Amino acid sequence: MSIDYQVQQNQQKTLAQAPVPPEDIKRKRCMTEAWKRYRGEFEPPLKVEKGEEDPNVISNRCAPIVDKGVSFLFGDAIKIEPGEKEGSETDTPDEANQEFLDAVWGDDDDKMTLLSEVGMNGGVCGQVFAKLVPAQGTQKYPRIVELDPSNVRIVTDPEDCKMHWAFIIEYPIYSDTQKRQIIARVDPNADTTKLGETLDDYWTITNYEKKITSQTWVQVGTQEDWRYPFAPIFTNKNLPNPNEPWGIPDLTEDLIGQNESLNFNDSNTASIIFFHGHPKTIATGANIQELKTSPGDITLLPSPDSKVYNLEMNSDLSSSRNFSADIRMTMDERCRIPLSALSRLESLPGGGDIPATTMKLMFQPLIEKTTQKRRLYGKMIRQISRAALVLGKKITIEEYENYPIDIHWPNLLPIDKQKDATAATALQDAGVSRDTSLQEIGYNPDVEAKKREEETKQKIKTQQDMGMVPPPQPGQQPPGQQQDNSNLPNQQQNGKQLAGQKG
Repeated sequence: MSIDYQVQQNQQKTLAQAPVPPEDIKRKRCMTEAWKRYRGEFEPPLKVEKGEEDPNVISNRCAPIVDKGVSFLFGDAIKIEPGEKEGSETDTPDEANQEFLDAVWGDDDDKMTLLSEVGMNGGVCGQVFAKLVPAQGTQKYPRIVELDPSNVRIVTDPEDCKMHWAFIIEYPIYSDTQKRQIIARVDPNADTTKLGETLDDYWTITNYEKKITSQTWVQVGTQEDWRYPFAPIFTNKNLPNPNEPWGIPDLTEDLIGQNESLNFNDSNTASIIFFHGHPKTIATGANIQELKTSPGDITLLPSPDSKVYNLEMNSDLSSSRNFSADIRMTMDERCRIPLSALSRLESLPGGGDIPATTMKLMFQPLIEKTTQKRRLYGKMIRQISRAALVLGKKITIEEYENYPIDIHWPNLLPIDKQKDATAATALQDAGVSRDTSLQEIGYNPDVEAKKREEETKQKIKTQQDMGMVPPPQPGQQPPGQQQDNSNLPNQQQNGKQLAGQKG
């Protein structure tokens, strides 16, 4: 596939005047409806005449689906830090780059609020977008801003939905004026055979405005060049969706329909209870004045044919209640969130502590779903972090693609550290290696080994500063470190090994 540079420019001009495709119009309408349902804005299932009591029951099952998904995805806090470069002389991350990333993302409150809002966009709309805004004026760090997915369109390669050619942001700025911003890729060498960014790629940013009464978009200002191989907009799917540039939301149309059916059934049940829940006294062959209803009064009927009885509802509406329970269970299965994750205590097994294996089985659908999300969201977080370091001139453009960024996710399930430690010790006693036993309880052996080494070094340094341990002499191996004999002749290495064996 070959696209001439001038052809690319003409395509960008065509995008400026092109109407919104029908699939994007439908997608935006679905997002609008999903946001309404998330916020509990449901149409009343039953019509109510003026002056009548309203029996409608609105149960919002949509919001917990999104909120619980975001909560499991990010947990209390995640840690974003530079990783180790291949061939680096030091095992510790770059402290200057770490400080820069901490400043860009903010403290845990700002960082997790931003990520939670991004995750909510993904749960409702299926796709998330974040814009990296360079530092301006007296600002020292670039800003990360989440975008409303309903205002963004993606233009992809017809033969490769993962190759993004342009992002189009469109929204009203005044009651009679709309804005359209086109962020388009420019590939001077027309090399589209490589997925993702190439170093010679860059992006252009062009703004347009249009009156509602007009059909023509008018360019505002000059075209701005974004001289980086990555776009200023970063995006990822909420859940995998093969063959499509947009992901799958947590709040799908079928789940919204089931929630509406639940509200209809509950409203019908409430209406029956309202009209028939109270007994009604029926009397035949008697005047109302002859009936006495006060406690202790005796009613004498005027004739043998007179009757007084209560009209009561014979059903306990168990079928309606069971139908509502079936709808809730179907929704839970579809969204992969177990009742126990929503604090429904009746779904928890009794008998004391719940074994870890049982917990994993109970939460397995949600764990699998969250694992998929972490892979998708994690990629975007790493991309934004690397791009911010490039904008801050902490790394070069050439380092962007391969610069390591580590994300430390919290545990998906509550852990019992005492039980885990006991289990790890039992595994080691049974002959399992230390590394494997640590992996079994959720720790990274390599990371823990480096932390232990750093702790040992720091402890020795503190003792040296206090005069408890003499500092190492020139040529002497520092305490707490293994001696490197790799540069010694073989005979000397063998002699040291033998001396160690004799000792």
